[in-house]
This record gives sequence, C-alpha cells and structure tokens, in this order.
Amino acid sequence: MRRLLVCSGAVGSLALVGVMAAACSGTPKAGAGFESEDGGTPPPGQGYDSGGPSNGTDTGTTGMFTPGSDSGVTGSSDADLQGDGPIDTTPPCDMGLAVDDANAASFAKALGICTTVSGAGYGLVSATYSNAYGSTTAPHAGQWGLLPGFGSVIIPREGSSIGVLSSGYARQYDDAQGTLLNTMNDPFYNVGADSDFVNSSPDGPLDGMNYPTGTAPPGFPQAAQGCQQDNLVNDMIDVKLVLKAPPNATGFQFDFDFYSSEWPNFVCSNYNDAFVAYVTSNETTGNVSFDSNKDPIAVNAAFFDRCTSGAPLGCGNSQGMGAPTEPVSTCGGGTSELSGTGFGDMATTICGTSQDVSATLGGATGWLTTSAPIKGGEQFTIDFMIWDAGDGLLDSSVLLDHFVWIGGTTTTTPVTTRPPQ
Repeated sequence: MRRLLVCSGAVGSLALVGVMAAACSGTPKAGAGFESEDGGTPPPGQGYDSGGPSNGTDTGTTGMFTPGSDSGVTGSSDADLQGDGPIDTTPPCDMGLAVDDANAASFAKALGICTTVSGAGYGLVSATYSNAYGSTTAPHAGQWGLLPGFGSVIIPREGSSIGVLSSGYARQYDDAQGTLLNTMNDPFYNVGADSDFVNSSPDGPLDGMNYPTGTAPPGFPQAAQGCQQDNLVNDMIDVKLVLKAPPNATGFQFDFDFYSSEWPNFVCSNYNDAFVAYVTSNETTGNVSFDSNKDPIAVNAAFFDRCTSGAPLGCGNSQGMGAPTEPVSTCGGGTSELSGTGFGDMATTICGTSQDVSATLGGATGWLTTSAPIKGGEQFTIDFMIWDAGDGLLDSSVLLDHFVWIGGTTTTTPVTTRPPQ
C-alpha cells in the first residue's frame, strides 16, 4: 500500500507512507512530449448547472466541414468524398446532458456520435458501462461524467459536452460535486488539505484495498519501454460502444486528453495507470491509442507534457528516500491546462534530496487525436478504458470528444497525433 499526504495550504510537502514501489528496469523517460502548444482557449463557465460553454456546431479543429453543408454520408455526389476528411455532418447532439447520466448512449452523444443504426442505418448500435473488459457488471457511480468543460481552460472540442472516464471520480478535484474540498477528516490525511487526485476525499469511491477489481483486454497492462508494470488492474471503467460504420467510411477518429496524478513521483513505476481504446473490427484488433514508441497512454507516453518543468521524475521508484539523481521534466506544454482540475495542485516532490521542487500533483497529455481504419458498413466495437495499476490510489482520468467518420484515403494503421489548436 502507498499513500501520499499533502500538508495543508496551497504548497506543502509530500510524504510517502508505506511505499510499495519497484525500481525501474531502465532509465525513466523525461515525460516531455514533442509539442509545446498552449491551449490558449478561454475558460468555460463554472458549475455543471449552467450547461457550460458551447463552441457552436463545431470548433473547426479539423477545419474540414460545417454541419448542414453536406447532403449526407450516403449520397454518391458528396463533395467530402472527393478527398480525405469527415463525412458525417450531423449537428451536435450533446446539449443538456445530465452530468451523471447513467445511459451510456448519452456518453456516445457527448463524443459526437449522433446517429443510430435504427434511425440512420449507421452509427450507434449499443453502449454499455462496465467495471472490466468483457464484464456486464456496472462500474462505481461517478466514474463517468458528461461535463461542459474540465477545469478553467479545457472546453469541448465539438458541441457542448465532454465524455470523462476516471479511476476515481470523473469530475474536477476527484470529487462527486467537482469542487474543491477543505473538510477531510480521514486519519491518513491532514485536516484541511485540498481535495485532488492524490488526496481524494475520504468518501472517494475507489480507494479500497481488495485487488484486483478489474480485467484488462489481452496484452494489458502493457509496460512502456524500459519500465516495469504491475499486472493488477483496479478501479476500472469501460464504456463499450458497438458501432456500424457508414457505407462510404474508410476510418474514424476521436480526440482524447489523458490526466494522471502518478506524475511526477511515479513515472516509469509499476503503478502507472493507463488509458486504452481497444478496437475489435475487420481492420484492427487491439489498442489504437499510443505514442510514437508504441507505448500505451500513461505518464510515460512521449505526449505527456502538460506539467511542471524542472521536476525530478520517478522518485517513488527508488528503494528508499535520498535516491540518486533522477531525470528531470521539460514539460513543453506548461501547466495552464491543469488549472481548476485537481491535477494542478502543488506540493514538493519526494526525492528527499536537493532535487526536490514544488510541482503540480499531476499532469496531462493535452488534446490528442487518434485515427484508425475501418471497413465501410462494418459493425465493430470500441472499448474506452481507464484503470489504476497495482493499487487503487493516485487516480487518473481521460477526456473524450469529437468522434468523426472519415472518408477518402485514410491511414492503414492506427495513429495518434497532436491536432491543430
């Protein structure tokens, strides 16, 4: 068991209690991505009852279509089919969704999947939440959320809602209400400490100690190159979408943004949580979201660069405190996108050496786009999953949005890239 404590106040010192950590089998990665784009977007309205921000009918992040400008996906004269790009021009359908809507079909709407097979001949066939891959048991309430934004900066990539999955609460600050708490009376925590994804509230849903509590798909959990990985999967949520592609589709794409409080102290540790988008189709069977090294999306991914520069990485991997010099983060994406999320709270790193600095209690990848091939007209499944690895502490979350069908010539293998800002 491991537990991290944050002293009261905006900046405190971290202490490690009962650490069960293993040394990394190789040199930990610096945790810095290739890009340094800043989101630069205005903050959304605060609170879930306001309906949140709206980007209109489309944010134009792909810059390739406007709803209503195309006659539909099945017409042979569609202009979009003369080249690559989105072919489904259905207007957004995610206005007014309840934050805690238990119908997984609403999660699909938040992603931008607005058609159904029964109504349009393509789109959503079915949607279910579960607590493990291949399971029919529901996850803990609160592990999914349909939010109008995330924190002070992140807003939807299209429409009015973002689908969020978490190994804790799928809300800001790892809290059922999505608010900052100051009333924690658990003996493991300092009274008055801020609620965040390291120090989740004492009544948090998923800090139990009876493991494992989930089942990953074949081949997972998967270690990043040079790192160890615990094979226990806990506090898992899986939203399984069964979809039918339009007859003229050659692929699909979606945007995601992964956050984890395993950064910076447990980079390249056996506790690294992960986000997996597992597709089962005629074209692809396996995870479609990974970095250029084919590493899964976790704190070790090359894209993980929304964080504090100059922080020592992986101090929690050491056999004891006062570890040798650790790699230091570069974090080209900065910390602005962590504001108001609970992943941006500050504390001192835990090396126990002069390397220690004040750093965010987490980081993120920023928005990324995964594209994958599909056969026109085929039925397939996508399991969007997130889990805690090794234990149930230090939660992680993933935001999902802007699912579109692609026509024309598309990638023959899955690829994840940084989208235009």
